[in-house]
Amino acid sequence: MAVNALRALGLEGRRALILHHDDLGLTHAQNQAYLTLGWPTGSVILPAAWASGVRGEDLGVHLVLTSEWEAPRYRPLTPGKSLRDEAGFFPKSPEEVWKKARAEEVEAELRAQIEAAFRLFSPTHLDSHQGSLLRPDLAEIYLRLAEAYGLMPLLPAREDLEALGFPRDFLEGLAPLLERAPFPTLRLLDPYALPPKERLGFYLGLSHLPPGLYQLIHHSALPTPEGRALPDWETREADYFALSHPEVRRVLAEFYPVTWKDLREAWRKG
Repeated sequence: MAVNALRALGLEGRRALILHHDDLGLTHAQNQAYLTLGWPTGSVILPAAWASGVRGEDLGVHLVLTSEWEAPRYRPLTPGKSLRDEAGFFPKSPEEVWKKARAEEVEAELRAQIEAAFRLFSPTHLDSHQGSLLRPDLAEIYLRLAEAYGLMPLLPAREDLEALGFPRDFLEGLAPLLERAPFPTLRLLDPYALPPKERLGFYLGLSHLPPGLYQLIHHSALPTPEGRALPDWETREADYFALSHPEVRRVLAEFYPVTWKDLREAWRKG
């Protein structure tokens, strides 16, 4: 599907890149980094404290079913009991979600998050925090809601799903969904798991990628006391400083820039 998307965009045989700012709305430092770096694409955590402070031309809904840290934490927008831990927050891991989440309560929560986004900005796409929607029945809801709301869902290529180590039965259940989904798949580039000191080298190494449609996911945040309250603040600052580096910007300029808005327009025409 990615090849078809490139053809629809008139970019067949080229290297195209969506530079995607994850976790917007999480902190003011995250939102300000989005404005400072100047790239249009990102996705917003609607249950997060700073969600109402994000404005942009190519924003998506970062659909959340997990709340992984001791603090800050997110609560569901709906009353579904299977989506909450004993303190009323989302569970801390995708595995907990996969074990107990009821599909009908997940659907109600996803709809609430999407509709909250429409009240704040004009969303173009959907993605999933920590891959918690990759349980096959939840992925089916994800795709159905994308069509219902006219939004583009992030769909990783199968090889990326395999590399992430998701359960084998999930991959087998997702394969037919990906094959029949009327949306493009993308190759994912995500340095989040790398040590912060390796971040600059990762970005510079993108110059060696072959032709294809890629989404580069980053979590940039400004170096502020508020931003440094997060457990992974060093990772977020490393993204910000690397993406501010002139050599990294030169490498990124080698790719044809694409937005989810571009993809949605090509999808609607196709």
